Amino acid sequence: MPTIEIVSINSTGLNLKQTDFELAIIEENKPISHRGLFYEILKKQNGVIIHIGGAECKETDSGFYGGGIIDWDFEPGEIYIPEFDPTNQIDNRGADQQFKFKFLEKYKADIEKLLEISLDSSPLKKIYFLTDYQFGPEKEKIEIIYTINDFWTRHNNEGLRFNTMYELYGR
Repeated sequence: MPTIEIVSINSTGLNLKQTDFELAIIEENKPISHRGLFYEILKKQNGVIIHIGGAECKETDSGFYGGGIIDWDFEPGEIYIPEFDPTNQIDNRGADQQFKFKFLEKYKADIEKLLEISLDSSPLKKIYFLTDYQFGPEKEKIEIIYTINDFWTRHNNEGLRFNTMYELYGR
């Protein structure tokens, strides 16, 4: 399942309340991802990270992931779960099976609100929106997408790319 996160650069806190959102959120005052794809970049940053999960993550301690807010019909396909071989360091881990995604319509307003709050709370007016998904592209990517409007234009017209860190700036 994908990790979906927003980082508000140099923010000291967003004061988010779970009750204000349909999706699940975790706010932390150090930008450490739940997964490691962008670890080297994030460890050099200060700010607040929001981990975004499906509504099912509000009521469980068994994991936190964003699969519940993804429209899996946007890029349908069967996922092959590889069998892990600990003796083979270059073993197939399952990458390159899904490349793009969109959010379910019912969560877009919450995502928009989180992007806006994060951007407004960043003294630099800079945020990162990132995903980390085992079955996404093997090679991560960083893209400057500039504004929240540009983010939604990309989302609506062609979808967003898994395993990508989108850099957004003030409006």
